[in-house]
Amino acid sequence: MINKKFNIAHIDLINTKIDYPSLDILKEEVYPLDCDEAKTYIIDDKIIFACGIKWIRQGVGHCWVIPSIYVDNYAKSFYIEINKLLNEYSKKMNLHRIQTTITDDFVNWIEKLGFHRESVLEKITFDKKDEYMYVKFF
Repeated sequence: MINKKFNIAHIDLINTKIDYPSLDILKEEVYPLDCDEAKTYIIDDKIIFACGIKWIRQGVGHCWVIPSIYVDNYAKSFYIEINKLLNEYSKKMNLHRIQTTITDDFVNWIEKLGFHRESVLEKITFDKKDEYMYVKFF
């Protein structure tokens, strides 16, 4: 699996597996700032996923992932690369807490990565669905 520094234009190239009202809104939510870190992962010229960590405050980051429709075909590589990214960026960004929010569809994924559920965020999505706050400590 090849990883490249994430570029916001990569979102236009991902056959995304997540439900979002528009790519422009998705771009606004994940656009990395100078203090954020993100990568795009590619196999056979297909983007498998993009992932990054947004710096929230000293010691705390928020992880985001945009999976493509191909991610299930590369599940083992996905978990290996995400774990590498989390470990690398937790050190590089001096993070002791990485959190993320997810829907029911991705609970198994995040728990396999060692995150645990912290809370329920009621009606937080654009279509008023609940998400869960998951956290991992380093």
